[in-house]
Amino acid sequence: MDYVWKENWLNKLPPYKGGGEMIDQVTFEKTTYAGLPHKFEAGTPNICGVIAFGAALDYMNAIGFEAIATYENELLEYATEKLLAIGDVTIYGTGDKTAVISFNIENIHPYDIGTIVDKLGIAVRTGHHCAQPIMDFYKIPGTVRASFSFYNTKEEIDVFIEAIKKAKMMLS
Repeated sequence: MDYVWKENWLNKLPPYKGGGEMIDQVTFEKTTYAGLPHKFEAGTPNICGVIAFGAALDYMNAIGFEAIATYENELLEYATEKLLAIGDVTIYGTGDKTAVISFNIENIHPYDIGTIVDKLGIAVRTGHHCAQPIMDFYKIPGTVRASFSFYNTKEEIDVFIEAIKKAKMMLS
């Protein structure tokens, strides 16, 4: 019953975008749209993206998801140890997790750290990370967040750590 009600409303709504695959008939007098759900799916489907996603899955399956998780955890432990050795660093969220570190350096705004590290060629994210209630809980303006993946190396983490050290020195 609920499905019929929703379907009736969807049929009454006009498409919000125009493009291929959503048209039934076009004349100089009027356009009619395809039935649901096609009238809301403007444009050509992302076929290349689907093919690339399949290739990525094949690649990851060849490596093995367990091997990837083990290596990423090794990178996380390595980065955590190196980051804490800098001093005045607080890491948020140290339980079982993916290879992501959110941190702050005492008395330095995370955005300032992120800006300098970015200029040094290291990609990090700063801000609330769509989790402002957590930032409010910790009474912090945000964090610097670094993510590691199976294609990263310990040498890259060393470069990241040196960039953090340089930013800390510049801002202290």
